[in-house]
Amino acid sequence: MSSSLSVSFIIPTYNAEKTIEQCLMNVISESKNFLSEIIIIDDCSEDKTSEIIKKFNNVRNYKIRKNSGVGYVRNVGSRLAKNKILCYVDSDLIISKNSVYNLIEKLIKNNNIGSVGAIPESITLTQNSWSSKFVGLRSAFGFEEVLDEVEVSDAQSEFFVIYKDFLKKIGGWKYYRNAGGEEYELGHRINFFNKKNLKIKNATYTTYWSNLLTRFKKNIDRTEKYIQIFSKRKRFDSQGSGASSQQAMSALLTTFMCFNFLLFLLVENNTNLLISFFFLLVLQVYLEFKFLLFAKNKYGLKMFFIQYLEYKF
Repeated sequence: MSSSLSVSFIIPTYNAEKTIEQCLMNVISESKNFLSEIIIIDDCSEDKTSEIIKKFNNVRNYKIRKNSGVGYVRNVGSRLAKNKILCYVDSDLIISKNSVYNLIEKLIKNNNIGSVGAIPESITLTQNSWSSKFVGLRSAFGFEEVLDEVEVSDAQSEFFVIYKDFLKKIGGWKYYRNAGGEEYELGHRINFFNKKNLKIKNATYTTYWSNLLTRFKKNIDRTEKYIQIFSKRKRFDSQGSGASSQQAMSALLTTFMCFNFLLFLLVENNTNLLISFFFLLVLQVYLEFKFLLFAKNKYGLKMFFIQYLEYKF
């Protein structure tokens, strides 16, 4: 790949004082492989993000006057970009060496590819948080057996590449409030235009995974958006997206288990409820068996079950 290839790095950020400096250092290092520009769109941060960005004189920094959400910010970045290829990087990511190069190499190889994204590492940069480790495991699960690449239904919005003209052609990013969901909706439109969304094994990143409570709140908020997207697509997302059929079934079983256990506590001497609870538990373990093995290999079985029970109950 020629160093004459032009790339615009777009980094949306909001209250990222703890992560933006390390993120930028890695992006700047990777950008040296291309004719590139680095565009930071600050979604009206209220912390010291702007002060930290000022340390870097080789970036273009814009601050939005009113907090408008990551979809809006990403659209602003694409309009400001001068180059043919856009590389989106979230401000809380640490991208691995040569990942950008590998993403772009895959994108330009085939006209049928709409977006190429990186695969997350299961480890979390959040210190001393078992629940964050669990979220990291969940997010990385499904990609451990990928040898080279895998076709997915969502665009890996945290870290991926796409042609600027193609993004404009399909209508850019849709805006969602709060927790987001843009990656699923954009992935759907990319597929609608007969293009593939890929994730590749030789492009990775680490991040500060949120804790379980924060993740749970985001998923509740996203549900209304997912329903709209799924109704148009008429199918669930692929494994590893966070919205697969397997995860939907797991959530449904957990709901039944909690409801069943609550009834058992309220109704005296009802052994049938207890039996049905354990039956549902067996189904849940069967459904999650591959994930249990994946987690065991990463952190060990004993510590994983502590996390698993914390997550479920």
